[in-house]
Formats: sequence, structure tokens, C-alpha cells
Amino acid sequence: MALSLPDDVVAAVLRRLPPWDLAVSRCVCKAWRRVVDARRLLRTDLLPLSLGGILLNYHDSWFTQFLSRPTTGAAVSCRLDYMVPPPAERGFDIMPPIYVKDHYNGLLLLHDCVVNPATRQWELLPLRPTPLTEPAPPGMCCSQDEYLVFDPTLSPNYELLIVPNVPYKLDDDDEEQECEEYEWPPSTLILPVFSSKTGSWEERTFGREGEAAGMLPTMVGSRRYNDHQCGYWGGALYICCSDCFVMRILPSDNKYRVIRMPTEDREHRHFYLGKSIKGIHGASLFQGSQLQVWILNDPCGQVEWVLKHNIEDIFPIMPNLNYDEQQRDGPWTLQQYNYRPCFDDDYYVEHEPIVEEKFEWDSDSDNVLEPGSRSKDCCIYFLGFHPYKEIVFLCDKFDRVLAYKWSSSKLQDLGKVFT
Repeated sequence: MALSLPDDVVAAVLRRLPPWDLAVSRCVCKAWRRVVDARRLLRTDLLPLSLGGILLNYHDSWFTQFLSRPTTGAAVSCRLDYMVPPPAERGFDIMPPIYVKDHYNGLLLLHDCVVNPATRQWELLPLRPTPLTEPAPPGMCCSQDEYLVFDPTLSPNYELLIVPNVPYKLDDDDEEQECEEYEWPPSTLILPVFSSKTGSWEERTFGREGEAAGMLPTMVGSRRYNDHQCGYWGGALYICCSDCFVMRILPSDNKYRVIRMPTEDREHRHFYLGKSIKGIHGASLFQGSQLQVWILNDPCGQVEWVLKHNIEDIFPIMPNLNYDEQQRDGPWTLQQYNYRPCFDDDYYVEHEPIVEEKFEWDSDSDNVLEPGSRSKDCCIYFLGFHPYKEIVFLCDKFDRVLAYKWSSSKLQDLGKVFT
């Protein structure tokens, strides 16, 4: 009946709904979505946002774990072998590694399918095209990564892009090997793109705006493996390419741009990229103790990094935690999985919901730690950004996950990722 009403009347009714209900109404039918989008009724900044947990890829062991706070509410399980097609259906004899290669807005990318843990739905991806990306220059090799592009407030469909990293010499020890100078990235970049709307891959040409990052083989990137640094904001995909530069890709316009790093000093410094509150952020750890956080501003196309936080030495505020049996657990616990039934030590642990008065993690007051000046034999690893707050997640050498709120220099203990 509502479909026969004029759009102005439908808009007047929908405008009275709270943001969450309005977002649900937008998914009822195409007519309602058209009304909501045309009149900009849905303010996504007013939607309730919460962090359900942290997906962890353990070093070089190709499996993913889930650190989360148990609650009595509806929780999302990340035991993904319950949610993906069986091995035989995917052309495998045994269960392939359950490893999250990328994720965005609730969707998880595995190596052969896309999974929504909240709805327990999955979609099998067709075979990737060959060759996957731009061919590397002669005498050089080039790896690539896959990136999800998904914004449920704009469309129920997602895209998957395969983007090359910075090429490197096949043999670093062969000093006599000569490689022709080559501009990177090229003026036009041909990328394989999968669209869930069409269900197929296509080659799409992206034109470069502005200058290249540099010349090969002079430009040498980091060859750290399993180091997936990216973020999606304002319709653009931002990728940290081998610690050399940031690439901003506009899938809707088939254009891309090279963005310089906020600091040219790359010795003893690791850079991290991700989406946090108000946009794309970058962070660096210099010699394992100096933490810097930037935000990427893009006013009128003039891209610039703005330093938001700089702590010269984070160790003086590190807590002196007791790592005995009594302090292994924290407010967050680890859902542990081993998907290979042929192993004798196969196990699965998903903690039962706990009963407590407050179910949401309070980043202002929960488990705040007192400074302990723990500087001896200490090291810090960067895990990622909180998507909605001025918080970065760190891990110390004892595999304790800490939340660091950079606006107040406050540390909170979340839990231990190994027992």
C-alpha cells in the first residue's frame, strides 16, 4: 500500500523513524531505498556503532582467530567452517585453510569465498583470471593482494579488487642483474575486479591522476608477508603499497592517485594504514617505542597528512602486568579454532555468554591500567585501529592485547591471545 503513495508522503513517514529503523526500512524495497537516498534521510553518523571483536591472523600460521567480549546479547561467531561451503563443493579433498584475507563492514574474504558471519551466508567466488594483475617489469617479480569494497548504506553489492604490490628483483643477491627503469605505478593500471552484482570478473582500466610514486628498480618496497594495510572511506579504497606509498582507488570513477607517506624515514619504522573515526588514519612505530598517529585530510583534492598524536616513548606508561595463571584472562576472551580434524590436538573453544550488568566495552573506564614504566625487554606490535573511536590496538611481547586511547594516553587491558 505504501508503494502507491507519493514519494513525498513516504518520505514524511520514514523521516519520523529513528536512524536504525530507517536503515532497516531502506532495505525493504527499491522504492523506499530511492526515497531515502534521494532525500538523504539516513544519516549514517547517527547509527549505533559497536565493535564486536578483533580478527587475528597469527604470524605465519594460516588461520584466523577471534578475540571478543562475551555478552548475553546476540553474538557473532567466527567459527567459519560452519558457514562456508564444504570442501567437495569448492573442489577440495580436505578443508582448506580458514584464513581471513580481508574484511569490511561485516563481510569476510577467504581465499575462495565471501562470508557474512552475522547472517551465516556465503558466496563462492569464481576462478580468478590469469594473469591476475599488471605484468612485472623484466627481471622483477610482483605479488598482489585482494581487497573488498563494500558499503551497505549505498548498495547491498560488493566488489573485489586485485591490486599489485611494488615489484622487486627476483634475486636480491645478484648485483650484476640489470633491470630497465620503469615508472611505478604505471599511468594506466589494469586490475581484475569481481562484482557481486554481475557474479563475474572483468578487467577494468584505472587512470592515474598525478605523478607516479617513483622509478623501478630504484624504489624498493618492504617484502613483509601477511601485512594487509588498507581502508575504505568516502567511496575510495586506500592501500598501503609495500611501505612505499599509499594508493587511493576510486572504483566508481576508474581513477587512482599516489599519496606520499607522512614520513620518508623508513629505517626501523613500520607504517600501518586503516579506517578509524572521521577517516583514513596512519600509524607508525619507530624502533618499537615511538608511536605516531596521522589522519589523512583531503580538502578540495589537496591530500595531506595531519599528525594527531606523537608519543616519543610509550614504554613508561606500559603496565607491569602479572602474567601468572591468575591473570591469563581479561574482559575479552579468545574463540579458538583448529579446523583440521586429522590433528590429534584438534580443539574448538567458544566461550559461553556471561551474565553482567554492562555488556558493552567502555573505552573510557573499563580495565584502565596504571603506568608501570615497563621498559626492560619490552616490545610492542601494532594490531589495528578501532573503527569508531580514537583507539589503536597493540600487543606486547607476552601476547597481551592493549587498547591505547591516543587522546588521553590511556591504556586498557583486553585479554591474552595465547594461553
